[in-house]
Amino acid sequence: PPQLSLSTSTSTSTPVHFPSLHALLHFVLLYFLVSFSSHQPTKAMAPFGINLFSKTSPEAPKQSNAKKGEINDLHKQLSDSATLDNPIKRKELLQKVILYTTMGFDTSKLFNRIIMLVHTNDIIQKKMVYQYVTRYAGSNPDLAILTINTLSNDCRDDSPLIRGLALRHLASLRSIPKISEHLLPLIKEGLNDPSSYVRKTAVLAITKLNRINPKIVEKEQFVDRLYAMIRDKDSQVVVNCIHALNELLKDQGGIKAPKKMIYFLLNRITQYNEWQLGTILELLLKYQPKDNKEVFNIMNLLDDKLQLANAHVVLSITNVFLQFSENMPKIHQKVYMRLKEPLLLILAAESSEMQFSVLKHLKIMIERCPQVFQSNFGNFFLNRNDPTYIKLAKLDLLVLCATTQNVKQLMEELSYYVTLNNTDEDASVSRMAIRTLGAVAVKISAATEVSLSHLLDFLEMGLVHVISETFIVLKDILRKYNNPEFCSIYLPQITKHWKLIDDHKSRVAFIWLLGEYGDSKYIKEAPYILEIFISKFQSFHHTVRLEILSSAMKLFFKRPPELQKMLGRLFEMAVADASHADVHDKALFYYRLLQKDVNIARQVVGGAKSLITEFAEEESEEYKDRLFNEFNTLSIIYGKPSEMFIVDVDGILGETENDEYVEEEEEEDLDEEEEDEEQDEDESQQEQQQRKRDIGELSMTSPNASSSLLDFDDQEPGTGSSTTHSGVSVLPVPRILQPQEFESKWVQGGDGGKMSWKLSASSSLNAENVESTLQQRGITCVASSAQGNPLTFYFYAQLKSTHEYILIEVRAYQDGTVNALLKHEKGDEQTANKFKSYFFDSFEGL
Repeated sequence: PPQLSLSTSTSTSTPVHFPSLHALLHFVLLYFLVSFSSHQPTKAMAPFGINLFSKTSPEAPKQSNAKKGEINDLHKQLSDSATLDNPIKRKELLQKVILYTTMGFDTSKLFNRIIMLVHTNDIIQKKMVYQYVTRYAGSNPDLAILTINTLSNDCRDDSPLIRGLALRHLASLRSIPKISEHLLPLIKEGLNDPSSYVRKTAVLAITKLNRINPKIVEKEQFVDRLYAMIRDKDSQVVVNCIHALNELLKDQGGIKAPKKMIYFLLNRITQYNEWQLGTILELLLKYQPKDNKEVFNIMNLLDDKLQLANAHVVLSITNVFLQFSENMPKIHQKVYMRLKEPLLLILAAESSEMQFSVLKHLKIMIERCPQVFQSNFGNFFLNRNDPTYIKLAKLDLLVLCATTQNVKQLMEELSYYVTLNNTDEDASVSRMAIRTLGAVAVKISAATEVSLSHLLDFLEMGLVHVISETFIVLKDILRKYNNPEFCSIYLPQITKHWKLIDDHKSRVAFIWLLGEYGDSKYIKEAPYILEIFISKFQSFHHTVRLEILSSAMKLFFKRPPELQKMLGRLFEMAVADASHADVHDKALFYYRLLQKDVNIARQVVGGAKSLITEFAEEESEEYKDRLFNEFNTLSIIYGKPSEMFIVDVDGILGETENDEYVEEEEEEDLDEEEEDEEQDEDESQQEQQQRKRDIGELSMTSPNASSSLLDFDDQEPGTGSSTTHSGVSVLPVPRILQPQEFESKWVQGGDGGKMSWKLSASSSLNAENVESTLQQRGITCVASSAQGNPLTFYFYAQLKSTHEYILIEVRAYQDGTVNALLKHEKGDEQTANKFKSYFFDSFEGL
């Protein structure tokens, strides 16, 4: 594939990693255990990345006396030294304990015995013990402390599998007091471990540490370290760093995506497996190419990946292509043409579940560009072996692909689906096929006559579910196409089948037909049919009762002699109806309207109506655009924006109930930090020097480059680093300062001096340009005035070495004069002077 060049750095190849014997044995073991878990579904399986042991839920099996006896027997066997000395019997006992725990039984009483088995060289037994301890550490924190030394020692074992395993489970013991003290040094060691397995585990351990004590994560500058490790030679470490940064920086919108980082990741695209590639593509969506040429380069690089058989990758690339080309209309349609074939291939080859996901995404695409897929409508015909949910999803797409050229073939195919009525599932497909046929008729006016002939044939089938659905569709068609000729010929035939309808929606549709077409020239029997419904008024659903009221009023003005007495009885029943407020209120409204003025009532109820051109049920364009912006997410599957189904809740799945230790630990840590501030500063400086050495080892830039590894921001050749200049270095993405916090630091900060200069005539002085230019240099605007003379800005930057803030007030006049006032958090005049030169060069970049 074409390479995106940005610097003299080159990508290093990474050897292919095959699954370890330990991982395979572990998977086989757990599969064996879960297969004997009776009728209770296991909450998770460890090989799939979910906690093996869930808390006992109301659905979990009750602790029967027999199981209690077996657990007591296990306790006795675990107390027998002769049994424990036999490795085979010891493994069998652990397997039984794991089995019962997976099934939801409470095995916590075995904790004091299981914890004694932690000293073993068998990695499978060690993993089972670790997972058991992690599950029940919350209810036995005092005993769980005993495992810390063993886990800490295993984190320094010769085997990388044991080191990673121990670190992962140690980070999960969040209910143990002071766990962060033991975890912090081990994470630091793990980040520098020669084994990629240990490094990727350490990266994820940072996120667990952040849940325990976020202050430590901020103090140790783990965010900077994770940015640095994005250049790690192992692709899984890189992907884990991206996930970790997204979690640590979720309040700031997740990881940033500057140009250098994106180019570095894309140039190594051949080294990622399919699921890792999905993460890279999600990050790519945060990047905004500067011009069309850059868009084409990125799309050309990703184009060959569309040949992969992985639906996740294809949909992710589809999302990138659509988002990047959205503002280029001509290219956008060509992108749809390019994406059509890979998506249709995935649709034909993948599992039913994945087919459903692809169909839902295709629906969004066809709604935006139907002409591209209309010639391929045959791909969405139903297969006999398709699950029902696949059939229903395909029928949705057939409506979108309908045209005047293919409507006849489409109607014949839909008519065939209606005849599939052997099972309840087929009945649901038949109903949906009738609705689809009606939707096509509403969409294409030329298909109205053909669709009506098919609908009349459906009524002759004599099937209850077909007749019921047909009445609903007829109502929708007649709401849009009011053809007197059709009504006079076919409506009398339609009313012969009304006795077979059995649900309230179809009853509502039929009663609507009686009210609208109850004239003697259309449906002569309308008043007498309606009288039958009135006699059973109280037994119907409230929607049916409401429609009876409306239709009775309409018929009263069309055929008053026949309806007068019926209407009186109806009002008497409806006004006395206390089961539903709407029925009572509507009847009372009609009664008082007639009592006030019959002519006004005639105008209100029976006035002329304009033909319907658009149904309220149809989604608005704004709604569709919101869904399109959430492409390749659950929003597409659910068919609604994320804010309609995502609930923001506190807490994390799988947390233990004993979280008071975490709060106490944070308070104690804060006290200790205040007492040992000087010692912490010395240690912080040592860690910073170590971090610089690590960065130097991992740096992929040329030896003469002066830029920091953390500086991923793109800039033109010859301009130097965007965050390092004249001995001062700032973070490319500083921690966000809220306006109140900025004001407080401004009042307390030391004077950093003043600056004044005049911009060149070629400089572009507008608020948006100033803010975006300085943002690329790590100088963030907290407030500004977009208009006026002068333009006023308040900026801040964060020093990389000490994480202290420098605050700047800027007044820029239209004649090019710029005045700046600096304040330094610690009042360091020397640092402030160095920053002045950096700030001046940044501003001159305008």
